[in-house]
Amino acid sequence: MKAARGILIAALAPLAAQVQIGVPQARPSTLIPLQARPPEIGTAAIAGTVVDSVTHNPIRKANVRLNGRIALTAVTGADGRFAFRQLPAGQYVIQTDAEKYPFGPFSLELGRQAAVTVAADEEKTDVALTLTPGASVRGRIVDEEGNPMPQCTVSPMRRRTSDSAPDVVGGALKPTDQKGEYRVENLPAGKYYLVARCFQNIPMPHAFVPRDALATVPMLTYPPTYYPAAAGLSTATPVSLTPGADLSGIDFQMTPATGIVLRGRVRPVISGPFSGIRLAPKSDTRNPFLQQGTGFNANTGEFQIPSVRPGSYELLAAAEAEGRSYFARVPVEVGATAPEPLEVAFQPVPSINGSVALEGEGKVDFKNLRVAMFPLEERPIGPPPEAEVQSDGSFTIHAQPGRWRLQVNGVPGYLKSATLGDQEIAPASFEIGSAPAALKIVISTKNTQVDVTVAGIPAGGLPVSAVLWSAG
Repeated sequence: MKAARGILIAALAPLAAQVQIGVPQARPSTLIPLQARPPEIGTAAIAGTVVDSVTHNPIRKANVRLNGRIALTAVTGADGRFAFRQLPAGQYVIQTDAEKYPFGPFSLELGRQAAVTVAADEEKTDVALTLTPGASVRGRIVDEEGNPMPQCTVSPMRRRTSDSAPDVVGGALKPTDQKGEYRVENLPAGKYYLVARCFQNIPMPHAFVPRDALATVPMLTYPPTYYPAAAGLSTATPVSLTPGADLSGIDFQMTPATGIVLRGRVRPVISGPFSGIRLAPKSDTRNPFLQQGTGFNANTGEFQIPSVRPGSYELLAAAEAEGRSYFARVPVEVGATAPEPLEVAFQPVPSINGSVALEGEGKVDFKNLRVAMFPLEERPIGPPPEAEVQSDGSFTIHAQPGRWRLQVNGVPGYLKSATLGDQEIAPASFEIGSAPAALKIVISTKNTQVDVTVAGIPAGGLPVSAVLWSAG
């Protein structure tokens, strides 16, 4: 039984700095030094192989990055081999990535990286890196009569934790073909919720409608359907994907539902680059698949949202003009028939006048800092609020009432504390009211050392990594 002893540097604060590991970078086709100045030349060498963790076959065209005394990038050949030569003695970290080997968004794959120490004239040629292949899922989407539905999409979703809202995984999605067939590829292994969306509308039987009012014809719409046939996540069944798997037969049958046209008007009429309206069910305001968005007429302020199903909703409107932000939040109840047109009144977004102070040794150029806020309850219309810090440490930011997460970018140390009004807040989750407020942020450069002992590591095992983060 061996014990590995390491040192972790932690911040004396509830919120530590964030570190990204394994972020893909550019993929040069040859060995290229990344420093602007001439690289150091030494007599050490590091070489190894990148292999598939399932098949154990070598991976061709894997991108391998070396960081340490110097930084280099290489690409593997058909044998999966890479080599870095003429290295100065010292400690290095090697990381790899490749196409069809996705990096899991909520996991840390230790096989992708290795820590290597070489002395002068030393050659280490047995560095082994592994990549886990992605999985795919496929199936078919049909309507209530079993007919194929083209131009529909299937989106995979994963939870960060057991009680968190699921996040969409993956980028652009290919729509179903004329046979209603789909395939989602290159997914990291894990459990996924799958949601199918079809955007077709079907006119319902109706009595005579005046020719100038055709937009009010009642319609049938296809609401999002979670696998296997659920209206929401609470009754959905996740599917499990193993590395390299191709899961087939994940089919959906869509069921139409009544949809009405919701109409309204915003006052005053404020048009800008981030003007818009979003309707979300009260039961799940953060789920993008259950939300409907639209704009409003720049002259009259009128808007309409088609195919709204009966239920309880919250309508959020936002606009920006002449450096000021405005918002409105209106509860909406939709029954079997369209309600009266809504009157939506804009209110100015509260101004938060803030300041940043430094605790500890050293100096900081405040103009390099930016304060940003990210919503915890609902997605904003337009980009999240952000403010540039002035040379005296002051800033002004505008954020709608609700729960937010605070982040300061460009910090030389860590965010130690924050006070909103006369109350100390947790930067990871705090409430903003409807009245203007003062926000005071303290940045600290004071650190402490944490000694850690890891027991039970087998001899000759892989390197052990440790991550320390705030309990909040």
